[in-house]
Amino acid sequence: MTSAKARTEPREGLWHALTPCFRYALLRRALETARQQQTLVTDEASAVEALGECPQLVTGRRDNLKITHPDDLALAAAIMAAQAANTPGRL
Repeated sequence: MTSAKARTEPREGLWHALTPCFRYALLRRALETARQQQTLVTDEASAVEALGECPQLVTGRRDNLKITHPDDLALAAAIMAAQAANTPGRL
């Protein structure tokens, strides 16, 4: 049995993806179809792509973070405070 060696992934061609958003009915159908067909999907976008759909890519901000863990709340508060400090007259 061979094991894969850990290495740094080349950066060219990589991009940062934010959490995808889909209409509920489409996402439900995609996930149910993947389950029924035992299709391996890694996230919501890959499930929708497995249906033959092409999710639209849109530009997002890196400071639009996903709140997943309790520590993310402190980071979000710090980002919001910095944004408020850099925007005069804005609460």
